[in-house]
Amino acid sequence: MEITEKCNLSCSHCYAESSPQGELYGSMSYEDWCNVIDEAAELGCRKLQFIGGEPTIHPRLDDLVDYANHRGYEFIEVFTNATRLNKGLIDCFQSYGVHIATSFYSDDPTVHEEITHSRGSWEQTVKGIQAALIAGIPVRVGVIETNQNIGHGTRAINFVKKLGVASVSIDREREIGRGGLTQFVREDERYDQLCGQCWKGKLCVTSSGDVFPCVFSRATRIGNVASGLQKLVQSTNLQQFRSKIRDLEAQRAVSSCAPNTNCTPDNCSPTLPCNPQGPFCSPDSTCTPGTRCQPS
Repeated sequence: MEITEKCNLSCSHCYAESSPQGELYGSMSYEDWCNVIDEAAELGCRKLQFIGGEPTIHPRLDDLVDYANHRGYEFIEVFTNATRLNKGLIDCFQSYGVHIATSFYSDDPTVHEEITHSRGSWEQTVKGIQAALIAGIPVRVGVIETNQNIGHGTRAINFVKKLGVASVSIDREREIGRGGLTQFVREDERYDQLCGQCWKGKLCVTSSGDVFPCVFSRATRIGNVASGLQKLVQSTNLQQFRSKIRDLEAQRAVSSCAPNTNCTPDNCSPTLPCNPQGPFCSPDSTCTPGTRCQPS
């Protein structure tokens, strides 16, 4: 649930193009979001993630967490930049067993803030992570490598692990939103930015009420929640998208793409070029020798 477009940061790779100038509420009221939570629960959904924008900016995030908890969701996660984790939110997350996810770019504050475009954000994020860990809140961190922090991946991972974070992964910048290299992207290239997981039992609802197969699939609007989630899940639009992703997965499976032999634990980066190159060849985000180089 992408509950707001507004964010206190303006990260250069943001797929949602969020910023301080973004809309706080969009067209979705608190009651609208509760209806989405209800409908998803009735369809069997048991996992829920609040994202943005920056979800902690939404003044009723704690109420939405409370509502989702009482609707029987077994797993609730808030994807936040961790710069705004005040005591009230920490207490709320702790009470309801909420998990936190965040992105991190470098152990060097200057490099990190070149991406967030916000002075002091590195320290705020670090303090937010530490506060969550002290409260016993599960935290996972994704280190995103862009052109601005190439070579900082391993250092960032080690730094975050020293903070006490057990769940750390590394990923590449997606050519979506502000991460796009060009305004004009071919349809197949848009699909090739997807990892293949977005159609597997998940949907994304934005603050305008629009529904997408996942947060990255901005080019494929399924419809609007005003039509009802069940109708959208059974829609032709979603079936066609799923078919397209399955076809791409099949092509990737028989691709001549092989891992980069330079990919080792000491030289691990999803931005390393994969050789040979192919139309569906992307670096292995886990840098595991002997595996195909499609992101896991």
